[in-house]
Amino acid sequence: WNVRGIHSPVKRKKVLQALKRHRVDIALLQETHLSSMEHLKMKTWWVGQLYENPALGRKAGVAILIRRGIDFTVCKQYQDREGRYLLLRGWLEGQELVLGAIYGPNVQDKAFNGRVQHLLHTLNDVPILLGGDFNAVADP
Repeated sequence: WNVRGIHSPVKRKKVLQALKRHRVDIALLQETHLSSMEHLKMKTWWVGQLYENPALGRKAGVAILIRRGIDFTVCKQYQDREGRYLLLRGWLEGQELVLGAIYGPNVQDKAFNGRVQHLLHTLNDVPILLGGDFNAVADP
């Protein structure tokens, strides 16, 4: 879900209430625009696990929220420095997999696409569930 910035406490609360109302088990959020400190504040409203790759300034930022009661254990976390992707390799209800949230650059960025493709290729021995706003499509 591209939330287009949830820096405002009011908007952040509305997003989290919508996730709860719809009984979302796993949410993959893009464009959170949140710092690490703001993600900590978000944890006070979310009952469950919250993993984040914070934004640099007020752009990018991704998060993965997992509802309480969902059995998920992280083995390894992968992220970039720009807050554009977060991949979690772990166990979900006894199944090993990778969960990922991606917020791609607004312009064609072959270097970014190449890094993500390479990382996904190294993780392809298990199922991969990605959600994201890729913004631009890689053109081979």
